[in-house]
Amino acid sequence: MNTNIALIIDDNATIRELLRQTLKLLGFQHIHDAPNGLTGIELAQQQNFDVIFLDLELPDLHGTSVLSQLKPNLPDTPVIVVTAHTTVENLKLSLAAGASGFVAKPFSAQKISAILHKSHAKHGAARTSSA
Repeated sequence: MNTNIALIIDDNATIRELLRQTLKLLGFQHIHDAPNGLTGIELAQQQNFDVIFLDLELPDLHGTSVLSQLKPNLPDTPVIVVTAHTTVENLKLSLAAGASGFVAKPFSAQKISAILHKSHAKHGAARTSSA
């Protein structure tokens, strides 16, 4: 997997650190994080990321709103929703807004690895077919 730059948008510092450590174990070299939606959007506009992990319940914006703002400018960047609020409605809203995957908290390194591989295969195929 060529992915090595990630952005984590989550208001919970413990979750950000856990995800950061998980991504390091999976070979990510550069991991940035944001404690709220607006900061996450700003970071995503300043740098290209190979993957973005996004919480739904943020203090300033709902994750689906952040996702809706990110996807028009980053159509090929996988955005994986990571949330403790795993309702069918949240899943539907996230996928409709452009999420590449959906992971429930608490998560394991194996789950993050699996969703990354699935997302990479999906987006890699889309990039190849659109080239």
